[in-house]
Amino acid sequence: MKFFKRQPSTPVGRLMAAARLPTAGGDIAVQDVVMDVLRRGSGRMAPTLAVVEELLGEGGEASRVAVDFVEFVQNAASHGTDGLLTTEELLPLRGVRTVECWETVDRFWTAVVAWCDEQGVALESGASLRAVEHPRLRSIMWPSCRSLADGRWVSVADVLAYELAVGVPMAGFGHRPTA
Repeated sequence: MKFFKRQPSTPVGRLMAAARLPTAGGDIAVQDVVMDVLRRGSGRMAPTLAVVEELLGEGGEASRVAVDFVEFVQNAASHGTDGLLTTEELLPLRGVRTVECWETVDRFWTAVVAWCDEQGVALESGASLRAVEHPRLRSIMWPSCRSLADGRWVSVADVLAYELAVGVPMAGFGHRPTA
């Protein structure tokens, strides 16, 4: 007698399965999946990004989860922390849809930084962010903010201020509900 393995039905469950994370307990936070597969040497980013590519083609909730995944990957990788894949290592792993999503997310965060600079919003030094050692705290903080090449970092609070000021959420998936 053969037993069939049940495939996860939710977008997050599919990401978890691709990441070889246990799915029996239900979905976990997308940023937790990101922090697990982003570890250098895990070998799980490529298959997980392949699922992201599929999810982006499905639209709806699946696409939203995929955009969240890409945003969290970009943010966590931006911190340049030992033990995590770099942006340069991630770029060749992306599919066609993922490249488009990647660029959309990147343009959004670039617009947030430009707005902060224009408005005189002081962005803090990224040193304090990279100094976070507790793994659970890292999995909350690192995917939700982005380190910049000049040593500053932009937080989700800055993103919220930007979205409220200009009324433009990221590609329809912003950090605030649209009316």
